[in-house]
Amino acid sequence: MPNNTIADNLQRLVDAKNDIADAIVAKGGTVNEGDGLEEFSADIATIPSGGGDDHYFKSNVNVSTLPTATIVATRIKFPIRVFAPTGASITVTDGYITFSGVGVGADTGVSFSLPLKGNYTINVVTDKTYTTHVIIRDNTEYPIYLGFEYIYGVSWTGGSETTFTYTDDAVNFDNPDPYVNDGNHPGYSPFDNLMPWRGIRRVTIDGNEMVEIPKFWFKVTKTGTAMTFQIATYPADGFSVSPAHMDRDDGVGERDYVYTSRYACGVDYTSKPKQRPRTADYSSGSIKDLGSDFWYFDYAMFWTTRLLYLVEFANWDSQACIGYGGRNANSNDLVITGYTDNMPYHTGTMQSSREVYDSSTQYRYMEGLWDNVSYYCQGISYELPYSSSRYNSHVYVSSKLGGSNAQYIGSRASSGYIKSFSIPSKTGLEWALIPGTVGGSESTYITDYTTGSTENAYDAGVIVGGGNYSGRNYGMFYYQSTIINSFGYRSQYMPSIVW
Repeated sequence: MPNNTIADNLQRLVDAKNDIADAIVAKGGTVNEGDGLEEFSADIATIPSGGGDDHYFKSNVNVSTLPTATIVATRIKFPIRVFAPTGASITVTDGYITFSGVGVGADTGVSFSLPLKGNYTINVVTDKTYTTHVIIRDNTEYPIYLGFEYIYGVSWTGGSETTFTYTDDAVNFDNPDPYVNDGNHPGYSPFDNLMPWRGIRRVTIDGNEMVEIPKFWFKVTKTGTAMTFQIATYPADGFSVSPAHMDRDDGVGERDYVYTSRYACGVDYTSKPKQRPRTADYSSGSIKDLGSDFWYFDYAMFWTTRLLYLVEFANWDSQACIGYGGRNANSNDLVITGYTDNMPYHTGTMQSSREVYDSSTQYRYMEGLWDNVSYYCQGISYELPYSSSRYNSHVYVSSKLGGSNAQYIGSRASSGYIKSFSIPSKTGLEWALIPGTVGGSESTYITDYTTGSTENAYDAGVIVGGGNYSGRNYGMFYYQSTIINSFGYRSQYMPSIVW
């Protein structure tokens, strides 16, 4: 916590700013953006006390002695809206100032107008206490959802069908219908108003367009070939925090929000529209050049985004559900990023049919997860022991940022369409599913392809997604060794705030 002197002074500054704004209005002035101190100082010679003993500024304070920024700051508000159960107690604080409110349910939310940017803690108290943190960067309204306890699940028989059955609080849900650029599919999902999907949004961080993902909890169960995937909005018994949000052993602990790039990285590793994707043939620079909190997209983020997709769509076949993507219709060259920027919905294809091959898709604002360019996935690697063939590679996975201290979790499947996933038995890495068996097809089982290197190499990295080729072997669950061909990059941003 801050020391009392700093806290008291900042509280007094906020009280003073509010008194100044009130006084300006009382004198017939306005506090619109762009008005300067000089416009009011002639009319307002003193500031009335207006607030009792808890206010530092009393009467006879001369406005002309205060800096212009003091008045300006009163006019720039940073809104958040907290969605909490009806009657719940809400507090919002940055350690200096505390705002309070009462929950009104999941549809409306309670609005708070914060005076300063910064790091805020939000508490919601029902019969339990729920806490999250948020970094206020701009005056775009921040939605916060706390106190709602739900579990959404999907169950797969392990058979040749690609589809799942909705379970738990998702029972009787209908399937999403993503956007198609044909006038008949504006975009719909039964999860749009449910956390954590509802909280996924576009943000800009240090000039990079990113996708913010709020914390959730998950559970994966496998019985024989059957599998169940569940997402909880709270730390339910038997559930673990999302792989990307978990403690990454960097001193920060669990994160309430993580960020992945909206676009494939450009030549300078930035995530921006109107850029040609960077590929591995560029030898200079590093994604760390963007800042210490930027990292290469890793396997924990891979499974965080895939868990969200699976529970929402209840179908392994992302191409059939959202759009084929893949090859640029006019050439084999890479497509300039931003090709989904005009999509009026967060998920779908810019083509007139889902069955058209072209770089055109996004899922929850993440453009080109299997379009345009495949991308390197840090934190997972294949090792080829001297005695094994190229198709019996050992798989090493790390939960640490940067991929250090990777641990052996099993052997990957041979090359082919994935038929099943294996759940590692390694404690702490149970989330890191890997292709277990092959034998499916482009329309059965998991529908995406896995392959490895064509030579005896060691510590081969893994690329995922797809590329600018037409084919039904690509999608959310495509795996390939980095040795095969050129690949691109995606970034992730992991705030280093210690709350």
